[in-house]
Amino acid sequence: MAALLVLLVISIIGVSAMRSSAFSAKVATGVQLDAIAFEAAESAIAETLFSISEFNDTASGAEYDQVIDLFNGNTLVWCITEGGRTTAACTDTSRFDSRGLVRAEARAASTGYSATSGNQISSAGGGGVLIADFELTIQGNSTLVGYGLSNRHVQQALRRGMVPGSEIQ
Repeated sequence: MAALLVLLVISIIGVSAMRSSAFSAKVATGVQLDAIAFEAAESAIAETLFSISEFNDTASGAEYDQVIDLFNGNTLVWCITEGGRTTAACTDTSRFDSRGLVRAEARAASTGYSATSGNQISSAGGGGVLIADFELTIQGNSTLVGYGLSNRHVQQALRRGMVPGSEIQ
């Protein structure tokens, strides 16, 4: 009888330990998935910030047009994929990682600009341009496809550049 009682107590402790470890595994998986979604959203923001900060007049194509449009007050939308970025919103088949779990997208908008004092460029006998600090708001979106988990992060940045249409004749 005593052996059966000890066996019952050990069984209850064993079942309790299994439930606890199963719950801990679920929590750890949730934390890992949340970290993956967070990092994908941050990567989309970082990729966009880098592209805008490295932007110059030697660029061409749709990306060039979108960055110019950004400084003209339009919203820039890029899908960040394993192979690079595309100048459009993500589709259902767009994937950020090699496993095909994550979709990452960045949306950027210029929320205004302020002229920088003493930075108006002019040439002798003619035109010039107005240089300003553009306030940019960039939102990184990520979705873990199949898990129903999304993450959104917003960062603000300044980018110094020429105000479109400010060429003085």
